[in-house]
Amino acid sequence: MLTRSSGVLMHITSLPNAFGIGSFGQSAYDFVDFLVETKQTYWQILPLTTTSYGDSPYQSFSAIAGNTHLIDFDLLTQMGLLKEADYASVNFGDDPTSVDYERVFYARRPILEIAVKNFLENQSFQADFKHFEKSNRLWLDDFAEFMAIKEHFGNQALQKWDDKKAVARDPSALEKYRTMLAEQIQYFKVTQYFFFKQWTELKNYANQKGIQIIGDMPIYVAADSVEVWTKPELFQLDEERNPLFVAGVPADQFSATGQLWGNPLYAWEEHKKQGYAWWIHRIEESFKIYDVLRIDHFKGFSDYWQVDGKAEVAKDGSWQPGPGYDLFKAVKEQLGDLPIIAEDLGNIDDKARKLLADCNYPGMKILQFGFEDVSGKSLDSPHYCIPHSIVYTGTHDNDVTNGWYNGLTDQQQQYINDYTHRSEDESICQAMIRQLFATVSNTAIATMQDVLDLPVSSRINIPSTIGGNWQWRMQQSDLTQDKKDFLAKMTTLYQRANQEIPMIKFSTFVKNKTNKSLEQLSDKETYIQLLNYVKTLSADKPKNTGKRKVYYISAEFLIGKLLSNNLINLGVYQDIKAELESAGKSLSHIEDIEPEPSLGNGGLGRLASCFIDSMSTLGLNAEGVGLNYHYGLFKQVFKKNEQHAEPNDWIEDNSWLIPTDISYEVPFKKFTLTSKLDRIDILGYKKDTKNYLNLFDIQSVNPKLIKKGIEFDKTAIEENLTLFLYPDDSDKNGELLRIYQQYFMVSNAAQLLIDEAIARGSNLHDLADYAYVQINDTHPSMVIPELIRLLTEKHQIKFAEAVEIVRNMVGYTNHTILAEALEKWPLDYLDEVVPHLVVIIKKLDELVRAEYQDPSVQIIDKQKRVHMAHMDIHFSNSVNGVAALHTEILKNSELKAFYALYPEKFNNKTNGITFRRWLEFSNQALAAYIKELIGDEYLHDATKLQKLLAFKDDKKVHQQLAKIKFENKLALKAYLKENKGIELDENSIIDTQIKRFHEYKRQQMNALYVIHKYLEIKAGKLPKRKITVIFGGKAAPAYVIAQDIIHLILCLSELINNDPEVNKYLNVHLVENYNVSVAEKLIPATDISEQISLASKEASGTGNMKFMLNGALTLGTMDGANVEIAELAGAENIYTFGKDSESIIKLYETAGYVSKEYYENDKDIKRAVDFILNPAVVKLGNKTRLERLYNELLNKDWFMTLIDFNAYVEAKEQILADYEDQDSWNEKVVHNIAKAGFFSSDRTIAQYNADIWHCEG
Repeated sequence: MLTRSSGVLMHITSLPNAFGIGSFGQSAYDFVDFLVETKQTYWQILPLTTTSYGDSPYQSFSAIAGNTHLIDFDLLTQMGLLKEADYASVNFGDDPTSVDYERVFYARRPILEIAVKNFLENQSFQADFKHFEKSNRLWLDDFAEFMAIKEHFGNQALQKWDDKKAVARDPSALEKYRTMLAEQIQYFKVTQYFFFKQWTELKNYANQKGIQIIGDMPIYVAADSVEVWTKPELFQLDEERNPLFVAGVPADQFSATGQLWGNPLYAWEEHKKQGYAWWIHRIEESFKIYDVLRIDHFKGFSDYWQVDGKAEVAKDGSWQPGPGYDLFKAVKEQLGDLPIIAEDLGNIDDKARKLLADCNYPGMKILQFGFEDVSGKSLDSPHYCIPHSIVYTGTHDNDVTNGWYNGLTDQQQQYINDYTHRSEDESICQAMIRQLFATVSNTAIATMQDVLDLPVSSRINIPSTIGGNWQWRMQQSDLTQDKKDFLAKMTTLYQRANQEIPMIKFSTFVKNKTNKSLEQLSDKETYIQLLNYVKTLSADKPKNTGKRKVYYISAEFLIGKLLSNNLINLGVYQDIKAELESAGKSLSHIEDIEPEPSLGNGGLGRLASCFIDSMSTLGLNAEGVGLNYHYGLFKQVFKKNEQHAEPNDWIEDNSWLIPTDISYEVPFKKFTLTSKLDRIDILGYKKDTKNYLNLFDIQSVNPKLIKKGIEFDKTAIEENLTLFLYPDDSDKNGELLRIYQQYFMVSNAAQLLIDEAIARGSNLHDLADYAYVQINDTHPSMVIPELIRLLTEKHQIKFAEAVEIVRNMVGYTNHTILAEALEKWPLDYLDEVVPHLVVIIKKLDELVRAEYQDPSVQIIDKQKRVHMAHMDIHFSNSVNGVAALHTEILKNSELKAFYALYPEKFNNKTNGITFRRWLEFSNQALAAYIKELIGDEYLHDATKLQKLLAFKDDKKVHQQLAKIKFENKLALKAYLKENKGIELDENSIIDTQIKRFHEYKRQQMNALYVIHKYLEIKAGKLPKRKITVIFGGKAAPAYVIAQDIIHLILCLSELINNDPEVNKYLNVHLVENYNVSVAEKLIPATDISEQISLASKEASGTGNMKFMLNGALTLGTMDGANVEIAELAGAENIYTFGKDSESIIKLYETAGYVSKEYYENDKDIKRAVDFILNPAVVKLGNKTRLERLYNELLNKDWFMTLIDFNAYVEAKEQILADYEDQDSWNEKVVHNIAKAGFFSSDRTIAQYNADIWHCEG
């Protein structure tokens, strides 16, 4: 409410329909469309809480429960709970312009009872209902019991119930009524479910269209209310819950004897004693259903008019002190600063004005009050409006403008006409709306009756009168185009037009952009328009802000295709899917057209992508920084059963990349490169804000440098720097190129963060308050000396201070203990590329040497190599591992010497995945079923998946999970046949290992199992069910042995899949060019998740989490996050085998593993290894490759393939056997999915922020 805006005050009950009273049905959606058409921002309504026959919405039976009169019958019919015949002939009232509350009350009840009965008989609704009950347990049971007992006593007020024990909530009496009235209690619960479901859907529609709801919260509750019944200590009552004192106001312009409201007054001391918990809860609940909250009679919090409970008029009361700012201070501490409007009308004095100022809430201005004073001195006059206020012509308590104006004196009317420059052909309503919108108040709200230019009969309430109020109803014919046009004109003229881009329909967007219908577009054209549609919707979303910003620097971001992920995060995926289907198009076909960004390769890049998604979803000012690789790692192609690498040309003319004007000079020894920055919008899940992924590039990339495959001139740095991710570094030129790439990445990042910090107010001495850098593995390590260089050389900060500044704004994450992620660059290589950094690195090394003599912790070693991780640890304030076991290995083994120096720096942040992509999109059928069982809260709080444990023994659930898995196998079958030429047997057990190829991940052990199983089948030992073993992954260009493993698997695949004796029982497939898109199809269809790395080597793994979430059971070593999966899901619900990490670490220390001994002493191992050189395999492949792999296993086997082979075979046979008991299997599946919530990247990022970053969200 900080910018100029406007809206309309119109209560739901006044909407037109055939049910005697306005509802949440079609006319409400039409009203939203009217607000959008006239460029409004707000729809203000009166309280939605429950009322009796004609009672005021300000006299509710509950502070929270909804008014069931507003439930729409047509919507219940769409749910299958009613038939039109149930209500079509019912008389809800004789006058369509007025609500007949008594008739509505009695006519609606039997219809709602039919809907409730049908609802309770339909099992498909029960999980969502149970979820609703649990989510609202703090008030729902009490409300339902209150209403049922009240009804039992003839709808008498609480204080008049015949059974005083029930009034006093005697436990035995309550138990009696709970049993006696169980059916009625259930009725009141289910109708609340209907109310909140329909309202939530309507509000979501409004919000999607850019309309916000201003709700209304009365300060008081009725004497006849559930709160008085259940919380009497909060009110001034006698023993029978009669109010000792009631609320009202003294004599005013509405009543000469004052307004006697009759609400019981609060016992404010008790509220204070309880920390205002009831108020905090009440306001929190209000913001679940409103976007902005108007609090009625705000004056009552500074001081209130106290009237004796037996008084008949209000004039003889007295002013008493209220809780003042204490209450709102408690609210702000618990809930933060909320968009609240304070109704500050009536007897406003200095105390009330001070409270308003302390709270900093906008107050209200009423033009009718202002114009009644012809002297122009009224503070409600237009010229006394202030920006920080909400201005109205009148409220629900005022007369409509026509009635009010006709009741004024001639002098007053003339004053208004002169003041507003009203023309002869202008109605008084038009003049007043024009004047309203012209004020300087940020927000102007017009009453709907005035927009419609209606007479006095449309007034909705006359204070201090009973009967005849709250009855006006609009007619569809009242809202003519000229009235819409006038409102839109005034809104635009006075700069109040809604600035939020409305979520226009995609088909409308297409028509506007192409002048074609959606049906006329090809799938490629549809994809381009969808891309542009999403970019348009995200373009005006504001950036997340906050004083401190996190820069998450990573060499790779394996972001995957973005179209569907963005549609999900925008909350329009299903809408777009339906729109396309109605135009005869398939969203899945259009998704296939999108090229996958080639900015990453393995787990590090996929993790970074999940993390930036979560940063945006959590609203953190935190962004990714990396390089824009034009050809990625490479496109994997199989020829002659070998991996070949081709450039992956993924950047098209229409892409997600958004060019910027940001550019930096990056100095190298022999030249300076000018960068350019492209960005990708990163949208959070249903968030109004966004972040960026910042991708730096050079301006002179030359693809002509690429020769055969992905070979290119590695020395032409000025033209090759961003051609490829992880270029082949098996020679010196390759290593130098890596250094060039890494420095280019971090220098740009450092210059960007300094510029942005200065723009936000930093003087750079306080840079650590404005920026935090997360280093991921050692690729970005040079950011430390680069930041020091920039602070000292460019900004004249002394070296010692610069070091401390940087130390306080850098964190280092170790993602693996393998050598490739613990880089050690020769000092002379660095000197060849970035001599200006070498000077600083040497100084940093001197600082370390001055403090620590141990050579193992120094930055530069005796061989003159720079240990990047050592620099990171010394000059950061946080060092974290990415799984509990991994962090312990860092502390006790790999980085033990550093842990001894800096125990306070070390911490664990177990990795996570984003459930929006890896369940909501990848496995839509499972996601829909989970929502049916437990609701959709897990999308915001993944731990809510634990609710699934209630269904672990439910055989119907087991059957449905099996059905979904089978359907996913069919979908995978179609995908693999169409895209990869693979024939999949959907009736087989699908056993999947998808990872980058590396010896420590031990795809070679899985290949040996395949050989073992093949030989068993050839010998006549047949499995009960066919097994399909699927591999996916790439081997780095320079990693020869990994490529040899790929070769073996492809040879085995050809051999086995073409052997008619075996292929009925076993298939083997290696999916070409494995990427995120393939994973999204494979993971939901998989039964067995292979996580078989050598214990102590896999830092975390995130594939294991994705499989777990999608109902595959883990077969793995106790390595990485497998340890936490076992702890969470229970050891009985996963399959583990092999040596533990301690044993493996000891074997490395003692050189105690000799692979040939295992080969020579075990016939099964020997038979499997020897088969690598079997003529049947050799004739299908390259003998040199196969011999090299064979010799590697016999003579080196650095990652101990053979040590766990027999245990692996035994565990695999067990999991295959257990699959046959599908009930027991699916019980384990439920356990795994239910416990997967811990592995949400939202949780991981929240922990990073809470413990390390301290960035404002």
